[in-house]
Amino acid sequence: MEFKDKFREAYRVVLHAARDNNRQGTIDGFTNLCKLMDNQYNANNGDSIVVKAQLKYFCDVFKAYLQIVEKNGLLDNRVQKFFGLIDDDTAPSFEDFMKGQAEVPNIPSVDNNSEPEIHLEGLEPIKQKPKKTEDKPKKPIEYVKPIEPIDVIEPITEEDECSYDPTSLRTFIGQQHIVKPLLKEIAIAKQNGIHHLDNIMLLGNPGLGKTTLMKLIADELGVRYELMDCSQFRNSQQSKVELQNFLMKVARENTPVVIAFDEIHMLTDELQSSLLTLLNNRVYVSNPDKNGNIKRIPIEEFTFIAATTDDDKVINTVKDRCLRLRFQMKDYSHDELVRIYKNKVRSLGLTITDEAIESAIPRSRGSIRYVNAFIKGFDSELHNDLGIRVSTNIDLDVVLRFFKNKGIDEIGLEEKDIEILKAIEEIPSNTIGAETLSAKVGLDSKKYMSEYEPYLIKIGFITVSGKGRSLTEKAFNYLKKLEHV
Repeated sequence: MEFKDKFREAYRVVLHAARDNNRQGTIDGFTNLCKLMDNQYNANNGDSIVVKAQLKYFCDVFKAYLQIVEKNGLLDNRVQKFFGLIDDDTAPSFEDFMKGQAEVPNIPSVDNNSEPEIHLEGLEPIKQKPKKTEDKPKKPIEYVKPIEPIDVIEPITEEDECSYDPTSLRTFIGQQHIVKPLLKEIAIAKQNGIHHLDNIMLLGNPGLGKTTLMKLIADELGVRYELMDCSQFRNSQQSKVELQNFLMKVARENTPVVIAFDEIHMLTDELQSSLLTLLNNRVYVSNPDKNGNIKRIPIEEFTFIAATTDDDKVINTVKDRCLRLRFQMKDYSHDELVRIYKNKVRSLGLTITDEAIESAIPRSRGSIRYVNAFIKGFDSELHNDLGIRVSTNIDLDVVLRFFKNKGIDEIGLEEKDIEILKAIEEIPSNTIGAETLSAKVGLDSKKYMSEYEPYLIKIGFITVSGKGRSLTEKAFNYLKKLEHV
């Protein structure tokens, strides 16, 4: 294995240990990195002076952070910033060291009550005089392949750290304004020996990963995960029974748990209000049975997470209980979508060209859900009519063929989107209510407002007012353009 590969593998170990709040694992990881650097430094392999200097620099960096963790633990600001867990302009990040823009930090002083300073074999503490080694027998020198200066330390990119189907918060691409604070909250909880967080609310359009984040929070806390999908709730009486059965099941097991409500706004105001006793007092109060009896069942340690695409329909008293950890999900950026496409394709054993990705991104609506659907479609295009794979490379021709067959244009509009725009265009006043518009195009109004309208508003084709929905000049021009195609 090449040195740079050994380094990347060793760095991932310490990175994941730190983000998992594993103090001993972080110490062991830094120790291994120091030894790796030292072995390459001391090898008689013809490495240049520049390479030796780089190796010594990073060996000193890792030794310094090793001793900081040993002395102060993982919550030290310098350690948190080093691994990208917090924003702090007073401390350098690992990337700063990679660019040679940071100095080796001072080693914390050791008092009589602290653990002894670590001394690695073959390494002396930084800023101390080397010990005499005349009495030590010299080790035989083994040949180690020399390395070029540019290959001494290769950055660990976010693409290396993350995967399309993340197994932890640290491997989740995007939404870092949510992920980083949650990682810190979880680290604090673990440090204090608890298995829950304050109530959380995730807001945002469909397909941004709200449900995935909820599951990952449970995994990070090391607790069970119970999900209530509220999107299918219609009949209030049926919903009341389903909600009661769900919470009874959670309460009976009475172990630390994440209680997740997806599309919580689909619950009636009455049902949302019924959750307040649980949120306020950590006690589930059942609905009266046929004899008028109720049950009060404590759920001692839980994290409540609510996800919604329409927070206007979530009652204020529930939103208020999630005030501190309330997050707005964002559409994925161009660079994040590039990484997601590449990671997903790689996980399937396929390749994809840059041209193909650039063609797909404007159609992806900033959503993971569309990326997933598109890649499955691209993969299908790589098979012949007999179901036999004929290629493993997704190129521009494959992508354009798929979009043509699906009727998806260059900005991501599908046939139903065009139908919606034309339905508004036909109205003399150019204004129509959501209910009327939904009926005209054969959609449930909730489906129209959650799946179609947000994107049409986002790209500036529709405006919403008290009178209804109207087309913008941009939308009129686009429809005229379609007439000439």
